[in-house]
Amino acid sequence: MRAIKRSTALSVILFFCAVNGFPREPQIPSKKDNLYSAALFASLSEMEKSWGHIDDSDGGRTIRTDYRHVLVEKDPEITDGLPSERGDYRVEYLDRREQMDNYNRVRKEFVILRIHPMQSDGSSLKIQVSVSYFTYQKHKIMLAVSDWSDVEFRYDCENQEFVVSGVKLGGI
Repeated sequence: MRAIKRSTALSVILFFCAVNGFPREPQIPSKKDNLYSAALFASLSEMEKSWGHIDDSDGGRTIRTDYRHVLVEKDPEITDGLPSERGDYRVEYLDRREQMDNYNRVRKEFVILRIHPMQSDGSSLKIQVSVSYFTYQKHKIMLAVSDWSDVEFRYDCENQEFVVSGVKLGGI
């Protein structure tokens, strides 16, 4: 009888050790301080300073751009886990279906931002954030690229982190 209790207790202990040894869910690192997040919010700040005063509603045909509340194209490789707000800036990440639904709800062209993959440029890294006008008519999506920002990062050896070294705006 003692042998059965001992082997049962040992089995239970081994079971719990084995279960605790396996990860329950993949741990997703916080992207709060991610370079894509830094590029997005640095871009929004510069865009608001330079273009925030411009009425781009085209006489009511388009939703006027509010750089403090923008829509961003969802890209699982880039945007998953990015924060939806920083300071006064709020962003909503929309996939294609949600973009079409938004268009059907507002019935007007609207701005959507896209964060492009990071590129290495010698000793610096660059991330481009583009601004496009989204239209969905007759089951066809049309994106008209309008503006962009190129965010450059340099490595700060003292603090051992990448920092924004410049934001350059461009447009058509």
